[in-house]
Order: sequence, then structure tokens, then C-alpha cells
Amino acid sequence: LTQGGPCKNMHGLGKMKSMLSVCCFCDKVRDNTRSEAAQGLWQNLQIYMGLRKLRPEDIIFAYTCCRDCMNDDPDATAFRARWSQSSVAILQNESASG
Repeated sequence: LTQGGPCKNMHGLGKMKSMLSVCCFCDKVRDNTRSEAAQGLWQNLQIYMGLRKLRPEDIIFAYTCCRDCMNDDPDATAFRARWSQSSVAILQNESASG
């Protein structure tokens, strides 16, 4: 799947849905419409959905963190530090058991 691209619902039937990257700290969405994947501009969720006439049920939300929050929001910075530590521990456990 690509961000903003179509995918089938869980049962493979019915209306196609779009996957959309949403910042879990500020609720902005990444719009990759005219850019490479993961390089799009971040914008307000309500404006994005309104311009495209989307409803929440039309979208699969993929939560992430925008660059602004990652650099400036203390909660995001703490989250990044915890996530990095968890990732290292998981990788160490996998290599020890494998």
C-alpha cells in the first residue's frame, strides 16, 4: 500500500479505502498527492478531508509523527526516545533467540 493509495477493505469487498498518514500529536495528515511517498506536505486533517470530500469511514488511518512535532513537541521527543529504546531491545532479543 502507498499512503493515500487505495486498498480493499478487510473482506476484500465493497468500496475501496485510502490509507492516510496522520500525526498522532497534532492530527495533521501527510499529503503525498504531488510528491514521492513519505515526502508530502503536512496539513490540517479536516481541510484535507473536506477538499477531497472524504468521510472517516473512507480512510484507514496510519498513525505516525510529523517532522514539526518530532522536532518541537516534548511529548513527541520523549515518545521517539522510548520507541528507539524499545526497537533496540526487540532487535537484541530477536538476534539472541535466532
